[in-house]
Amino acid sequence: MKVLLSVLFGAVIFSSSASAAIFSYITSSTGNPANATYYFNIDRWDDYPPYVLNECIYSPCYAVINHKHTSSGTPGSPTYTAINVTNLRTMREVRQAFLDKFPLPFKGSTQHVGESLNSNQECVGIFFQPSAGFAGKGSLINGSLCGIAPPPVGACKINENIPDLSFGTVSEAELAGQTREVTVSVTCNLSMSVLVIATGVSGTNSRENLRSDGSLYANLTLGNYNTPGENGYSLYVPAGGSSTVKLKARLGTNGRVQPGSFRGGAALILTVP
Repeated sequence: MKVLLSVLFGAVIFSSSASAAIFSYITSSTGNPANATYYFNIDRWDDYPPYVLNECIYSPCYAVINHKHTSSGTPGSPTYTAINVTNLRTMREVRQAFLDKFPLPFKGSTQHVGESLNSNQECVGIFFQPSAGFAGKGSLINGSLCGIAPPPVGACKINENIPDLSFGTVSEAELAGQTREVTVSVTCNLSMSVLVIATGVSGTNSRENLRSDGSLYANLTLGNYNTPGENGYSLYVPAGGSSTVKLKARLGTNGRVQPGSFRGGAALILTVP
């Protein structure tokens, strides 16, 4: 069996909650902090238990792909069609209404013209707001990890020369427990404390599924003490300097694994605590 885990390019994100349900981030940007175009990905929105009620406080309420327009976190003018979620009872229904309109992963671009956020940083994510257009108020949906811009518009980035974690050819008997690791480097143009997060693209809880039936997966950890990837690993990065952390993938199995070639993906993200 051939097993390969691709490490996706880094992103820098702002966390609106300790719970990471929605993963979005800016991949690149042009312009300056007061007049910038952002190119972004929304990779994942984890499902909710059926009892979680619609958390929007507005009536009417819209779920909108938007950008953080002010330092207080309110959204700007949306680039994409807003979804009216006023009469939806649960967050599971809200999520499904969004996915019906914007299947994930979703890539796009949007523009920020206004307040220079600087140390607060810009981000693009999914907001609740009381209008389909510019509302002047609103907030990121709880659980969002919302991507801020890398330099030159933003402050920090994960260097993009991260090699794939290739396990090569492995027999079924030797799969479980196999590990590979790479060193991740973070650079900043301001002195900052950041939190590195590693998450699977098609899994949850620091795990990447390498087969859809769950028979083969990779657990992602960070640092020398194998901190679960979605828990995050804290780094201090000096202005103009860099800091590093180890990313490790450990294979696990659940029952028999049919032979073949397997490939998964890991997203590396920076949060601003």
